Amino acid sequence: MKRKLFLGAITLFMLQACGEDRDEDNATQITIHQKIIGTWTIVKKESNGTNIPASSPCLNLGNFVFDYNNKLYENHNSVVNNNCIIDTDNYTYSIDENNKKITAKNAQNDVLIYSVSSLSENELILVNSVGNDVTKYTFSK
Repeated sequence: MKRKLFLGAITLFMLQACGEDRDEDNATQITIHQKIIGTWTIVKKESNGTNIPASSPCLNLGNFVFDYNNKLYENHNSVVNNNCIIDTDNYTYSIDENNKKITAKNAQNDVLIYSVSSLSENELILVNSVGNDVTKYTFSK
C-alpha cells in the first residue's frame, strides 16, 4: 500500500513538473507603434509649464490620429469668429522604440520630435522641445 501511494505521489509530481511553461519572459513585448495606433484626444496641453485650456465653444483642444501606415494627423481646435475650427496638419512618422521618440515630418519638411513620456492603453503623454520651448500633451483614448 505504501509503495502504491509513493508511486502515485511521484507520478503526480512528474505530471505537474511537465506542465505548461508560463514563463512571462517569453511573452512578446507590445511596441510603441502597436500601442499608439488610434485616435488620441488632447485632454491637457502645457506650454513651458503653463496650462493651455480649450476655449469655448470648442469642447477640447483636438486630437492626434496615428494610423498603421505611419501617418499622423494632428487636429488642433481653435476659435475663429466664435466658431470652433479644426486645423489639420498631416505628417509621416517614425518611431525610435529604444529612445521612445516619435519623429513626424510634413510635406514642407518641417520636423517635430516627440518624446513618449508615458503610454498605456488609454493615456499618452508626449513632450516636444524646441529650444527653450517645451510643449507637453496629455491624451486619452
